[in-house]
Amino acid sequence: MQDFDEVTWFDASERKIGGTRHTFGFGQTKDHYEQLLAFNAGERSEPPEGYTAPFYKADRETEMRAAHAYFTQRMKDA
Repeated sequence: MQDFDEVTWFDASERKIGGTRHTFGFGQTKDHYEQLLAFNAGERSEPPEGYTAPFYKADRETEMRAAHAYFTQRMKDA
């Protein structure tokens, strides 16, 4: 999973854009990821077509820890 997460980004509309064919988002072309890298590096003024800045990476470990804590508390409260 970490390898996939390393090359996977999300835009402000939560559209996925990935760097390998296994992580491509819906409607993504091969060029979109290269355009994203250029945009993030400041080499390009516009994000890839169809995507909205800012871009972020998911932090699965933090998200899973928060979910675990939430559901653990719900079970304790039940």
